[in-house]
Amino acid sequence: NALAAAAEIQDKMKELSRDFPKGLSYDIVYNPTEFVAESIQEVYKTILEAMLLVIIVIIVFLQSWRMAIVPIVAIPVSLIGTLAVLYAAGFSLNMLTLFGLVLAIGIVVDDAIVVVENVERNIARGLAPSPA
Repeated sequence: NALAAAAEIQDKMKELSRDFPKGLSYDIVYNPTEFVAESIQEVYKTILEAMLLVIIVIIVFLQSWRMAIVPIVAIPVSLIGTLAVLYAAGFSLNMLTLFGLVLAIGIVVDDAIVVVENVERNIARGLAPSPA
C-alpha cells in the first residue's frame, strides 16, 4: 500500500530529523502518493454521485417508492458485501477495484429492477405476491 508506506516514511523522517545538526533540514520534493490519495478521493466521490443518480433514475422510471426500495437497498448491500470479501481475501482498495465497484452498482441495480418488474408483471397476471 503506497499511502501507508509514504506515511510511515514521513513519520520516520520527522523522527530522524530531530537528530540532524542545527541548520540542516529535509524537504520532500516529489510525493507521488498525493496524486494517489486525490485519485482515490475522486473515486469515492464518483461512487456517491453514481449511487445518487442511480437512485433518482430508479425512482423516476419505476414511478413508485415501493418498487424502488429493492434496487435502492441492493446498492449498499452489494457494496458492503464486496468490501467485506475484499477485506477477508486480503485485497486492498485501489483504483481498479473502486472503478469496478462503480460499474458493479449499475449491474446490481439493473438486475434488481428486472426482478422487481418481473414480480410486478406476475402480480398483474393474478399471482399472489409471495409466489410472484
